[in-house]
Amino acid sequence: MIFSITFINIAMTIMTTNLPAFSLLKGNGTEAMYGFYLAALSTGIMIGTIITPKLRQLDFGKIIIFSYIGTGIMWVGTATLPLVPSMILFSIVAISIGILNILVFSAIQKQVETAFIGRVITLLSSTASLGMPVGALIGGFIGDTFAPEIAVLFCGITMIIFSMYWLSSSVLRKLPDIESKAI
Repeated sequence: MIFSITFINIAMTIMTTNLPAFSLLKGNGTEAMYGFYLAALSTGIMIGTIITPKLRQLDFGKIIIFSYIGTGIMWVGTATLPLVPSMILFSIVAISIGILNILVFSAIQKQVETAFIGRVITLLSSTASLGMPVGALIGGFIGDTFAPEIAVLFCGITMIIFSMYWLSSSVLRKLPDIESKAI
């Protein structure tokens, strides 16, 4: 779980590091597009947070696999499609971020003894935060060396590969819903 959360933070940081330049390219030099992409991200996260209670009974492993592969495919679309479809896909991708944020912390609250919840969340948050400088460095390198679209495309492809890793692991693939005691 820690590896997955750190990986997602690295990918998101690669993406957000390039988002200002990416939105300028997509918007033909219009600075306001960056704000619209951020609004699309926030809207998607909010929608994901709202619909999460309806997904709690689904197997956690399957949610992760489908959301990672969906995120990857949609990030590829975000990188390659024109402005409006790109922004729509970017917002839809953010729905999975909202869902996974709630599900991960719900799973921790459900599975960890109350006395240890603070320690576990601190460990998870700190470890995930360690991935952010790495993501910024990688994102800056890819965006500067190639193009911001390549960084977004790179994130999409790595998310698809990461979902295949989860799919190939029987332990991760079979993680039960977070309502059960066996996660």
